[in-house]
Amino acid sequence: MDITIDTLVAQSGAPASLPEVFVQINKLTQDPNSSVADIARVAETDAGLTARILTIVNSPYYGFPSSIDNITRAVNILGTQDLRDLALATTTIDLFANNKHQHKHIKKLWRHNLYCAVIAKNLAEQLAQLHVERFFVAGLLHDIGRLIMFQGLPEAVHQAIDIAKASGENLLHIEQSMLGFTHTDVGARVVSQWQLPDNIIEAVAFHHTPEKAKHFPVETAVIHLANNLANTIDPDSNLAGTTQPVITQAVDLLGIDETILQTIHDAVKEQFAEMYHLLFPNEKAA
Repeated sequence: MDITIDTLVAQSGAPASLPEVFVQINKLTQDPNSSVADIARVAETDAGLTARILTIVNSPYYGFPSSIDNITRAVNILGTQDLRDLALATTTIDLFANNKHQHKHIKKLWRHNLYCAVIAKNLAEQLAQLHVERFFVAGLLHDIGRLIMFQGLPEAVHQAIDIAKASGENLLHIEQSMLGFTHTDVGARVVSQWQLPDNIIEAVAFHHTPEKAKHFPVETAVIHLANNLANTIDPDSNLAGTTQPVITQAVDLLGIDETILQTIHDAVKEQFAEMYHLLFPNEKAA
């Protein structure tokens, strides 16, 4: 099929940039001269975003001992980077997930993405990583290229899924053969255009090939493993019905053992249900 990534992105209707309120929050987060008050002031210009962030941080998912009733306090407790990443998560959901007429495959993909996000955050916590929300967001966005492909090339994507189910071949290889690029290429292009942090760009680009990650190997390895675990824990959201084997180097890099994996496995279903309710209030998690 003769189509370029740029043409596909344009056909999909994906925005060329994220909403201005997030762009400003992102700039302030990266500016060492900005203050908590600066970030809170920008976030509070979007009442909907403010309400969603406060709902999430006051949920059992976070379990803070006292109520957080304003964005300034949320920034002080979470930190600027984690607040930025929560804003990114809710912004992305608004852009892509609130279409009432979505095909069932897209809803399954959002389930998979959210499972990957919750698992990635749990892995990061077990590994004592800082700013664990960045792992959540990378997990949530890791398959954004597939969302773009569903919107821009729905017939080709469904054909690729059917081929994968019938043959057992890796869906990534089928995409490359049919289109000349993969959903990881598309996703990396989009998040680069959005000027998201480099750790997210690399995790999106290489979550199937974590050995290629040069600058953020830990983040990419976490998303790679979380993607695999999501397919195991929630097989109904695995579109192709096949699971790529875990790359050994990724597991070795993280030093993950079966005890940690079992702890995560036991925790994520309840956490997934809670976060699904928060991010998709009009949908059922079942």
